[in-house]
Amino acid sequence: MILCLPFLMFQGRAQEAIDHYLDTFPDAKLLEVLHHPEGTEIFDPAAENDDATTPGARSTREETAAGGGSSEAIEGSADRRLDDTAAMEAVVDWEKTLVATAQLRVGGQVLMIQDSLVKQDFDFTPSMSIAVVVDTAEEFSRITESLAEAGEYLMEPGDYEFAQNFAWVKDRFGVTWQINHPHVAPDPENPDSAANAAPAKAPEWS
Repeated sequence: MILCLPFLMFQGRAQEAIDHYLDTFPDAKLLEVLHHPEGTEIFDPAAENDDATTPGARSTREETAAGGGSSEAIEGSADRRLDDTAAMEAVVDWEKTLVATAQLRVGGQVLMIQDSLVKQDFDFTPSMSIAVVVDTAEEFSRITESLAEAGEYLMEPGDYEFAQNFAWVKDRFGVTWQINHPHVAPDPENPDSAANAAPAKAPEWS
């Protein structure tokens, strides 16, 4: 069994998010990315009874009809696309295609990212955040300001009891991040140092 967290499902903006996170985190590395064929669109169940046919959506609507219009059929067709290497290689403009699957490594943690092929009623919520622990104030400022651009602060950057710098940010995609610069940062080059005896603390809510 393999447990991978977090898994981030976007609705048409996965490639934009990947590019943004690669620019935000200095050690970020894209391990893998596969795209759906150019022209693939997100299916909107609310519009399935609409007589007007959306240009470019023919393949998605035909797959929906073949599967009885169920979400399971759409997800099955997505799996088949992942196995179609030739179709993936035929993609020309990645910025205009949907991400079938991607793995982005940040700080040793792998984020799994994709676009949903079905329009969902839900989006990201602050009930689950991605925690980031940094070593320096400069790193804290760079990451926090980048994530907050076109987003919003849920907790303003500042010196809190549990950290010398902390911020809770909702980025432009709705993903929430808790960036923590602890009072005593661990020293990765000296595991026996006193600094490592004081682990980074998560926020304590009253």
